[in-house]
Amino acid sequence: MAMFMTAYLAEHLRQKYYYKNIIIITGATVLVGVLWEFSEYTANQTLINPIYRWFGIKAYFMGDLRDTVKDLLMDNIGALAFCAFHFLRSGNAHKT
Repeated sequence: MAMFMTAYLAEHLRQKYYYKNIIIITGATVLVGVLWEFSEYTANQTLINPIYRWFGIKAYFMGDLRDTVKDLLMDNIGALAFCAFHFLRSGNAHKT
């Protein structure tokens, strides 16, 4: 997701603002992750009974709190790792 956000937001990212770019890409990636977790929760609350009633299938859309926290943590780690590799490889890293 971070790769897609970098491509989508490319015109808004500035070369000299390395840390600002990391925050923008990570924030956009985590926002998508949070929206995904809300959609899992909503599906879990609203679709389980209708799917069982209409199709006879026991559906399961969401993990427990541990799974949700792990998913959000992986979103953060993945976005930060992508930013580190992308900006360092492309030479856009701020030299101190």
